[in-house]
Amino acid sequence: MKPEKLNIAAEVSAAMRSLGDTDPEIEERELDGGGWMTECVMRLDGEEVQLDVMHYERVDASARLILEGWQFEQVAASDLRQVITKILSGDAVIKPRRTFLRRNDHVLEVTTDTGTYYASSESFAKERASVWETRLLLAAES
Repeated sequence: MKPEKLNIAAEVSAAMRSLGDTDPEIEERELDGGGWMTECVMRLDGEEVQLDVMHYERVDASARLILEGWQFEQVAASDLRQVITKILSGDAVIKPRRTFLRRNDHVLEVTTDTGTYYASSESFAKERASVWETRLLLAAES
C-alpha cells in the first residue's frame, strides 16, 4: 500500500492550532532546484518556536522536519501532525547518547501510532534548552 500524500502546510497548520496557536505564521515556498519548504513560527510558553519542513511536492507522502535545530528525516505525512504535537506538548523525550569517539550527544525521540522517530541536533546544549526542550529532558529523567 502506498503512503498517503497530504498537504504538508495544512498538516503543520493543524498541529499549531491543536497546540493553541489560532493564527500560526506559515510560509510555503518553492525551492530553487525543486522541492518545497514550509516554514512556521509559533509562540509556545512565551518563546518563539521555529519549525521548517522540507518536501518534494506541496502534497507529499513524507518530509524532513527541522524543529529548532532538531532534524527528523522521512517523517510520514500522515504522522507529521502527531509528531509536532507530541513533541511540543511534552509527550516525547530528549535522552543523552554516546557517539563515536566518546562525544556526548542527545537524541529526541517521539512515538506515534505507527512508529518511533528520532532526531539529533548539532546545536543542542542543556544549559540553553528552551522551555519545551527542558520538559522533554525532565520526561527522560523520570
